[in-house]
Amino acid sequence: MQLELTFRHIDKSPSLEELIREQANKIQRFNDHINSCAVVVERDHASQGTGGEYRVRVDLHVAGKQEIVSEERAARNMLATAVRDVFQRAGRQLKKLASEQRSEVKAHPAQDTSGVITKLFSDYGFITTIDGREIYFHERSMISAPFSELKIGMGVAYTEEDGDKGPQASTVRIVDARGGNRGREEIPTLS
Repeated sequence: MQLELTFRHIDKSPSLEELIREQANKIQRFNDHINSCAVVVERDHASQGTGGEYRVRVDLHVAGKQEIVSEERAARNMLATAVRDVFQRAGRQLKKLASEQRSEVKAHPAQDTSGVITKLFSDYGFITTIDGREIYFHERSMISAPFSELKIGMGVAYTEEDGDKGPQASTVRIVDARGGNRGREEIPTLS
């Protein structure tokens, strides 16, 4: 991350500059796509003669053209606190942005894939894909019809995900209900 420090109407302070660099390094843990961080520390124009209020502003540019701006005002003797506060606020904004970005990624549905139901049991079954793979699905995965109405040979569209024991369908919907009349395979029971 590129850090740019600007001091306006105030003398540079090595301790303040070091604090800003530390805080900038800390916020990188919230988002590893920060391109640049511009920090401005300046005395308020209206209070220049009185030594009054100062402003600390942080502008972060995150990949994807996101911009985060955080600002604090403080008296001269409270500048270190203002620096910490402005970076804490920026950190919270970065966390929120990262959370939103993760949600956006999750919100994009996976592409449906086609297959045919080849095995049915009491509450689960298997779909054979066009390339010959077998995909497990549970009755809770059905979104277009009750599990009890399924037949071997029906065409389905499904969304594949990694399961505990291999690929499985997270959602299954019927696209061709002309399956054969072979019925369900039953789970053998031990007597």
